[in-house]
Amino acid sequence: MSVYRDVGHVIARVMSIDTIDGTKKAGWQRHYEAGFAESRSSGDGLNDQERLTQDSMTRAALHRELPELAWRVLVAKYSINDVEVAQAVHWLVPRVSCPAHHLFRMKCVTAWAIPRRLPEAFYQLHTWDADGTPESTLRRWRGLTRSWLESQVNDAFRLAEPLLAERGLINQQAA
Repeated sequence: MSVYRDVGHVIARVMSIDTIDGTKKAGWQRHYEAGFAESRSSGDGLNDQERLTQDSMTRAALHRELPELAWRVLVAKYSINDVEVAQAVHWLVPRVSCPAHHLFRMKCVTAWAIPRRLPEAFYQLHTWDADGTPESTLRRWRGLTRSWLESQVNDAFRLAEPLLAERGLINQQAA
């Protein structure tokens, strides 16, 4: 029995585990469905508590078995926990493959991981450099950094797929 549709579904669930509320709901809350009612339509036979347990166990397995870089880039890109994202960003900054200086890398990785949730001025490219570097160089550095980060995300998905498939957690047709 597969529990998740595909790797993207797994990542979305395990990185948003902080939003899952295990408290008992009032009658009206049990009837209200905001958007996609996943637990009712998933067909995996798990109740809400079992689903939370499965998500937690899957998250722990990915954290344990994925290479550190793969785990951190997934956390930076998809986690909803601000503290966890900040820790992942700080871990990633010195590892980014880019010739840029530390300030630029820090702001570029942060802007990639936290799109448009900070003050608008943070996302202005010229604020990422205090050395007067030409804008064309800043754009090239930003492109290199983003490309490297997205490549790492793709690698993380590719590495996670066999780990999940061998446990029977994802639909084999998708794997």
